[in-house]
Amino acid sequence: MFSAITNVLGAPLNWLLGTTPQPDDNSNNSNSTSKEKAMAGTYEPTVIDVVVVKAMLTKALILPPEIVDSIVDLAEYWPHTTTEIHYSHLPGGAKAVRGGTPTAENQFLASSLRTTPIGFLKAPYPAPQESQIQTPLSPPRPVEQEYGPDDFQKLTGAGAFAAPHTLAHPCRRIIFTIASRDQGWSGTDPASHGTYSHSWTWFEAGLERCNKTTEDDRPPSFDVTRTDGGGLATVFPDVVEYIYHHPLHPRDDLKIQCNLNSTRSVKEHRVVWSYTDDINESDDRGAALLESAGRGRATGDGKFVRELKLGDVVTVWAKARFPAWVNSVESVKVEVYWAV
Repeated sequence: MFSAITNVLGAPLNWLLGTTPQPDDNSNNSNSTSKEKAMAGTYEPTVIDVVVVKAMLTKALILPPEIVDSIVDLAEYWPHTTTEIHYSHLPGGAKAVRGGTPTAENQFLASSLRTTPIGFLKAPYPAPQESQIQTPLSPPRPVEQEYGPDDFQKLTGAGAFAAPHTLAHPCRRIIFTIASRDQGWSGTDPASHGTYSHSWTWFEAGLERCNKTTEDDRPPSFDVTRTDGGGLATVFPDVVEYIYHHPLHPRDDLKIQCNLNSTRSVKEHRVVWSYTDDINESDDRGAALLESAGRGRATGDGKFVRELKLGDVVTVWAKARFPAWVNSVESVKVEVYWAV
């Protein structure tokens, strides 16, 4: 009986029963990456996979929706999107962000690296692999009026199947994978060389959100070129009097990762932010461990992930401070996982 159902439902039931999809599975999943990972024993579910599993748990086991949602979350069975950019085509094979000049030391990498709006299957703007068009930096304006989850529901893959509480705050995990280095030397204490101490090149997370105008009832727009106040507006970095405000020091709640101090070789960092993270900034030991790994001491509490809303867009900023400091960026990848 189980084998017959498996042939119909494919990978979702394989996951539920604890079996690994085989190469001859007749799956109609169009995501080739998911197929490849499934063959390797790690299945990356699509939205429809999650919907099917939730329906199975609800109907077959007669479980209430709250229990089903908890099971799916505990299993970390979430769809996700991936956005990445490589700078191998640039001179030296990297993008250089140089300190000492206010206009150059805070670089918006999201011109090709805006994440797909959280909860969406496809970005409403060209992705780097689909088009040579690069979406510009949003005008420095704050969010004045937000759209509600219902305004975005039709744009999500789950539609009416999504639970109301997951529509409000669906994000579960963000994985940043960054390959970079600094200029390879510095005048700082030699004892700090090769460590994350006294490093003045780093990366911070940004956040954009749809701004709702009061002039009309047009649907949400992700057009960053709109001049009527609609389209994407900025939550982070702070916007002060319609100018981007970049503090001298890293923001402890947004700092993803800094480079090793005075190191010529490129290092790849993989940083995971999860909605279940619980290291509070006041926890001196936990915060110190984050700092020793080159992360922001206030990024371990999960707040950034938990407070993301449906349709939010995560961005990445590369930063450098003081003359002669250079943040050399080879590649950046952002994976966003969300609940259905």
